[in-house]
Amino acid sequence: MGYYIVRILTDTWDRLRDLQRLYDLDVFGQTAKQLADGSFEIKGVLPGERIEFLSGKGYRIEVLADAEEIAKERLKDVADPGSPTEDRSDQ
Repeated sequence: MGYYIVRILTDTWDRLRDLQRLYDLDVFGQTAKQLADGSFEIKGVLPGERIEFLSGKGYRIEVLADAEEIAKERLKDVADPGSPTEDRSDQ
C-alpha cells in the first residue's frame, strides 16, 4: 500500500492529539482545527495500513491525494530536460 495525504476527523480534541502522542503519525499540527459542527480535523500523510487501522479505531479518514503520485509528478517536473533553465554562468 502507498502513502496518502489525508484529512482525519474525530469527535474530541483529545482523540486528535492522540494521533501524534499515541500513534506517532505524520500529521500537520498547524492544520488542526475545530469545525462548525463541533468535530475536529487534522491533515497528514499516512500509509494505507494506518488508514485502515485508524478507521477501525473510529476515526473518519478522507483521502485527499496519493502522495506517491504527487512525488512522481514533481520529480518529472524537476527532471524534465525540456524545461526552461536560466543561464547564470556570467554571475
